[in-house]
Amino acid sequence: MTPTRRLLAGAVLALTLGCAACTGEPSEPADPRPKGNPPDVGFTTAIDVRGQALHIAYELTNRSNGKLIVFNRVPAFSPSGSMVEDPASVYVIGSEPEGRVQVAKRAFHQEESDRTDWTTTPLIGITELEPGRSVREEFDVPLPLERRRPYGDDYGDGPVKLPDPVREVVFCVGAGRAADLPAPATPPDGDFGPVLGHLPTVTEAQHLWCSAPLAR
Repeated sequence: MTPTRRLLAGAVLALTLGCAACTGEPSEPADPRPKGNPPDVGFTTAIDVRGQALHIAYELTNRSNGKLIVFNRVPAFSPSGSMVEDPASVYVIGSEPEGRVQVAKRAFHQEESDRTDWTTTPLIGITELEPGRSVREEFDVPLPLERRRPYGDDYGDGPVKLPDPVREVVFCVGAGRAADLPAPATPPDGDFGPVLGHLPTVTEAQHLWCSAPLAR
């Protein structure tokens, strides 16, 4: 991106990435440290602002000698509540350093709280990636960004909000070795494709690949 385009993108972000204030507690739950070394992958991505949307394109290539599971199919929901495919469906959370927002296709840890009883386990759609194969996507995320995490906004201490102001945005994709993960399941409606739960057995095997930050 040229210096002029970078300045223009920053100006648009300053105007359009509006979000609620988050000046202290409650804060985003911390990500657990994944076990082991990340698998060998190639990852390229580009993010910029186009009109009233954040435009994201990425490609992840499996360079390892084993099958990978990519957590890139974030469910959208039909009016009847069924999970449906939508490439633009993403998770959006606050992230470190202060003022950063992470737009992501990934699994999330199930938070432990004596004031919250998780009666259901949210699901994430997956892509099974054999050695040498790639997954590519390009999509637009509407602005302003809205927080979305599979276990909601409140973990017992009140709602978590996105930072205000947003200083930068990153895009991340999660993946892990199939051998380290539970066997994928099929959701009850049968039309969405293979899924895994947002559970510690999944997140402990997940590694993240992220873009360079897009500054406001």
